[in-house]
Amino acid sequence: MAFALPVAATLGATLLAQSSKPAGPADDLEYWLNQGKTATASAPTRPAADDIGRPPRPTDQSSREDALPGAVELSNGKVLPGWLYTTAEKPWVLFIESEQRWRSVPFLAVLSIEAVVDEEKMEQEWRWKEMGVPERVYTGKEYPTRRLQWKFHLIDDTTLTGTIKGQPLWVELGQTRIGPMVLHERSKGEPGQKLTDLVYVKRIIVSRRLMDQVLKESPTTQAK
Repeated sequence: MAFALPVAATLGATLLAQSSKPAGPADDLEYWLNQGKTATASAPTRPAADDIGRPPRPTDQSSREDALPGAVELSNGKVLPGWLYTTAEKPWVLFIESEQRWRSVPFLAVLSIEAVVDEEKMEQEWRWKEMGVPERVYTGKEYPTRRLQWKFHLIDDTTLTGTIKGQPLWVELGQTRIGPMVLHERSKGEPGQKLTDLVYVKRIIVSRRLMDQVLKESPTTQAK
């Protein structure tokens, strides 16, 4: 279930509120990073609609104990409210170029994740002229490409920006589960597509208030 809403102001206000949030003892990032793992997922990860005979799950519950409430905004303007989670028992893994090292960030320590577009352009499709001949032959068609980094805003009010080498995200709401939407550093469309056709996750916000607000504003409107 996806909701098409004019949500830029809502999400922007949420990010602004988070960025001005003072850090306190409960927000100590080192505490969260030192946790062994987030809550273990003991329930099936498939949607309840797949379980014959099982009653529908209400929207205030998830099949994953480690799921967090929030919303995902896509580059085409659609907003997906619901319970958010990645691979079970796996933190977000981010490569920080300036530090030349990998950082692991538990989802529980995240306030928001925003896509940072490094480059997007249309590429010319080509193929090798023939086997063993290193000569390109252009087909006359174009396809969209995009390079991304990801900016993490953490509960201690610090930020980390780096690349993700492909990690899935799911959004679950009641009987519906959307995903996996893969966060990665590069994406490539098909010949004939435009950049706007190459939809990506624009931002992820962890917030029960935002999830409830989006559902309240448009509880029945579905976007194709």
